[in-house]
Amino acid sequence: MSQPSQSNPNLSNSALPPNSREAILQRMRDSSKDEVILEEMRRQGFWPKDEPSPEQAAALALIEREGELVRALHDLSQQLHQVEDPQAALKAMRKERMRLAREKREVTRRQQAQRRYDRALAWHTQQQNDITYLGEDVSQGLADPRCDEARLASKGLPHFSSVAVLAQAMGVTVAELRFLSFSRNVTRISHYRRFTVPKKTGGVRLISAPMPRLKRLQYWILEQILLKLPVHAAAQGFVAGRSIVSNATPHTGQAVVVNFDLQDFFPSIHWQRVSGLFQSMGYSKQLATILALICSETPCDEVAVDGAHYFVQTGVRRLPQGAPSSPALTNLLCRRLDTRLSALAQRLGFRYTRYADDMTFSAADDNQLARLLWQAKQVIREEGFTLHPDKQKVMRRHKRQEVTGIVVNQQPAVCRETLRRFRAVLFQVEQTGPTGKHWNGNENVLAALAGYAQFIVMVDAEKGRPLLARVRAAQLKWSAPETARSSYYRDFRTSSSKGIAPKGITQMAQRAIPIIELTQEQHQQAKQSAQQPNSQRAVPPVDPDVVLLEQQQAPPLAAHADTPVSVYLQIAVAFLALMLIGLLSLNYLLSAGSIVWVCYCMQKRKFSWWGFLLVLIVCRWLWQQI
Repeated sequence: MSQPSQSNPNLSNSALPPNSREAILQRMRDSSKDEVILEEMRRQGFWPKDEPSPEQAAALALIEREGELVRALHDLSQQLHQVEDPQAALKAMRKERMRLAREKREVTRRQQAQRRYDRALAWHTQQQNDITYLGEDVSQGLADPRCDEARLASKGLPHFSSVAVLAQAMGVTVAELRFLSFSRNVTRISHYRRFTVPKKTGGVRLISAPMPRLKRLQYWILEQILLKLPVHAAAQGFVAGRSIVSNATPHTGQAVVVNFDLQDFFPSIHWQRVSGLFQSMGYSKQLATILALICSETPCDEVAVDGAHYFVQTGVRRLPQGAPSSPALTNLLCRRLDTRLSALAQRLGFRYTRYADDMTFSAADDNQLARLLWQAKQVIREEGFTLHPDKQKVMRRHKRQEVTGIVVNQQPAVCRETLRRFRAVLFQVEQTGPTGKHWNGNENVLAALAGYAQFIVMVDAEKGRPLLARVRAAQLKWSAPETARSSYYRDFRTSSSKGIAPKGITQMAQRAIPIIELTQEQHQQAKQSAQQPNSQRAVPPVDPDVVLLEQQQAPPLAAHADTPVSVYLQIAVAFLALMLIGLLSLNYLLSAGSIVWVCYCMQKRKFSWWGFLLVLIVCRWLWQQI
């Protein structure tokens, strides 16, 4: 629809089609004929865009002044009519008040919609760059983003100024970081796969293996933060360059060996202790909370309600046994425990090492044994751990002394009974295959035998190498070809530690950006604009010379472009009828006449049955005369 000029904003009438005769007459009545012509010239581009000449400026001013006077006269006549008719005046006043009220309501609706949109956009922006809530009872520290940059620099740890910077370093979005660290009391999603494995001493051990998305972040925390911090010299487990052999070697040839085992080692460490550890490194409470939630799990029970599975929280968040970050966290959390126990052992003449939850003391005599047992239990209790009541051992020289599965009476060695049983199982596998056999409760007997053979090589290389060669030969004989699983997990850890998404992990979908809500009137205007024909829409002003040049160079339009298809069908049917009549009656003049008549009809794009009958009669009469 063409827009009126600034001098006359009320010329168009939306109730009538813009190009109809009634609309044009109404526009002339509202202003003047000359002003309507001037508007059309501007819309079509025939009025110059540059500065008009003095004659054009004078004519323009005269036309605009005439339009203003006509409109003023029209308004005065309407007011005079209302004064003469009180009922009409009252009706007009009520109509005007209703119009103003509708306009005010529309303005209010648009302002409210704008305020809702501004709030939604601000919330969306905040959610894309910050984390302010991660669940009940775990979000207290999210309001404190202050880091100790000096402490982080002294420890050689990376500094993150905000949650968005941390997420970018991990290679994820803030939304995905929130999803993986959110703590829920009841949920249908679990980030861990839980299963049990048998223990050597009986019973089962609960393993919580993280899903790939969460495991990726735990690997990143392990490589970029945890492994950069030193652990105590007594800690032998899960430390590069240390093993169960280095854990057992200091206790070789001692008169007494004491072994303690911590009960529920990983589950006894709650997420608050992990958060405190990250804060002690120099990270803010906000980042420490997020990192601790990523490295911990919620103990839960899986229940089914109406066919839907839910995970219901049963306790406080804790370290999962099975996450790649848990062993390194325990070593760092136990530094004070190791320091106190090492000092105690040195003061009483003992040696001390710890492999995960297995603590070992040894000495050349047992004079201070009772004092060691009492004071060690006190230290362990004060550090927040609990000793396993059934796994405290005091092994003297005249009996077998075993530390983390290695006999240490004279030198590190493998238990003879276990080695004999290993050779028996290996011989059976070599003879009849792995079907129906197991090793230490593991039904994947070939992998279990290979692992134990490597353990023997680590303890006693002379005995272990021949056994490992036999296991490799059995694997080649009885197992399927090796797959690319080992390389996949190695690449998974490498990519995760660099903040790169491993293969198979896609980017989570982003939440849609909020859009402003339209009022009912705006919806109607948009609908009318969409339904408006192109011919009725505003035409941008163009140069008249360009318009004339395009009109001269444009090809002529088809004269009969609007001919109905039915006309061509009638011509075709009549032509076929004349041809058949001519061929069947051997009237070649009729066939030739039908061709001439069809060419004439196609040129004129017209058809008449009278013309059809005329051609038929004339051609038959002429053929009879010939």
